[in-house]
Amino acid sequence: MERPRKMELLHTPKSELLRLMRENSLTVDEVVFLFGSNKVATADIRMNAPTICDKLLTMFFHQAVKHATVPPITA
Repeated sequence: MERPRKMELLHTPKSELLRLMRENSLTVDEVVFLFGSNKVATADIRMNAPTICDKLLTMFFHQAVKHATVPPITA
């Protein structure tokens, strides 16, 4: 069921995608898919879907914290 929705979004005009983002009608997963497919840019996400932008930034920071290594303190 998820595959047809993504394929449908790929064939949706960009102006319509931006409207869907403004209306919060897209999920984070769908926006990431559209970004990976070069249908939307980071600026499109930032300007039209600030809530999704915040979620993506939060996810990024959580991943960064998990992968961060603290160098040993040497005296």
